[in-house]
Amino acid sequence: MSAGDWTKVLPSLAVGMVVYDLRYEMPGTIADFDGPMVCLTRPTGLAWRSHCVSVRPATAYERRQLRALARLHAQRQRGIAPA
Repeated sequence: MSAGDWTKVLPSLAVGMVVYDLRYEMPGTIADFDGPMVCLTRPTGLAWRSHCVSVRPATAYERRQLRALARLHAQRQRGIAPA
């Protein structure tokens, strides 16, 4: 898909949706939009922006991966998980 097709992709995305970023090869949650750019976050606090054509809805496996990361991060914040 070319960068010119972003107007077709953007309506299928929503804030709070878990997506997989093909450019960074990791799942994240949509936090905001800035034109054709999607602002993504991870449970660890990592935030980045990607063009909307480089993200796709996350698979069930990728959503579980993100939830597992959130649980691990919470445990480490409480000091009960090994580093």
